[in-house]
Amino acid sequence: MTRLAVIAACCALGAGAVGAASSSSGLPQCRSTQLKLTGSLQGATQSLLGTLTVMNRAAQACALPIAPRRVTLRIGTQVLPTLTARMSPAMEPPGLPTRKLPARERVFVGIQWRNWCGRPRGRVRLSVELTIYNATPRTPVGRVRTPVCVDHKHSSRVAISRFHRVSVTLTGR
Repeated sequence: MTRLAVIAACCALGAGAVGAASSSSGLPQCRSTQLKLTGSLQGATQSLLGTLTVMNRAAQACALPIAPRRVTLRIGTQVLPTLTARMSPAMEPPGLPTRKLPARERVFVGIQWRNWCGRPRGRVRLSVELTIYNATPRTPVGRVRTPVCVDHKHSSRVAISRFHRVSVTLTGR
């Protein structure tokens, strides 16, 4: 019976440690007023691929979810009907996944838009909006060529990665 109690206590402590490491408990959620979004998209094979930067303009750190909940694409005032999906880990930008955005620092997310069968097509002025908890920062990404229509039966998809921070390695001489 004592062994079971020890095993249960170890499991509870391990689960608590994993939960603390994977979340940013204690920090307030990031708000629209403190976030600034920038980035660009470029043509890739049958898609548009890019990296977006989320900067914390505030003097205090804030909590991030694992990844943005939704990506909204706009051409002018038109919201494009797209589905948001998680990006394959192999396609994610370099760096370490994070759930904390330190004061006056930035994190990155990868984005890939595929299969656009709607209108307009061709070169358009596109803006991207991320839903991060209740915050929805938006940025223009400029004039881009819409992805090709591969299959009318499937929805247009926007894959988004987890939030990443760039790891810095210092080397001495």
